[in-house]
Amino acid sequence: MSITPALPPPGQPPSLPPRRHALGLPPGSIRALLALSVLALLWLLALRPIAGGSEAAADLKLPTVFMDLQILMVLILSHFFAAHGHTIRPTSGVRSPLGLPRGSVRLLLLAGYLGLAGFLYHTQPKFEYPSTSALILLLVLVSGFFFGHILTTAVQSVSGGVLPFWFQDVEAWVALLAILCMGIILIIQLFINTSVSLERQLDLPVVEAVLAALVGFYFGARS
Repeated sequence: MSITPALPPPGQPPSLPPRRHALGLPPGSIRALLALSVLALLWLLALRPIAGGSEAAADLKLPTVFMDLQILMVLILSHFFAAHGHTIRPTSGVRSPLGLPRGSVRLLLLAGYLGLAGFLYHTQPKFEYPSTSALILLLVLVSGFFFGHILTTAVQSVSGGVLPFWFQDVEAWVALLAILCMGIILIIQLFINTSVSLERQLDLPVVEAVLAALVGFYFGARS
């Protein structure tokens, strides 16, 4: 005896299976993790010069990677607020990013970044201004954002308009590992470099720019 699957009532479209997002998390969760991580690194860099007291603050400067992260943060904020309307809009039965209350991630990002701007205005820290080579690295960072959008659009077109699950997961893991590696490098630079000789200090501006570009790549892929 054959069993005929139940059909929807006349005039009602068939129900579609729920769309899977990167790593099986609610839509926007990876972007929220990356954005909050970049904001945390910016605060870590901003607070470091005053951690040792007024004398240390007078001698220390915010490194050029701070400018890399600032540009990345502007790209992230622009994307996060613009993309909310069509890539992570609330849907029936689908949780908000990271399972947090609706709008809380955007509120945290906005409050954290405005607080950082106010803190920098109040403390007036010194900056290491980028050289010509550093400006090229900034171009690499911005290019990562646009390359992510182009590559993901191409893969989606080849796959019939639906981005493969495995491709979403690979992009997510690459971006998460990139921000993790950047955090480790910055912690070494801020807290270990000061206790070793100059020739043994870790200074990886190219690696930092590439890691930032990989994070930007993910946001470009979701644009």
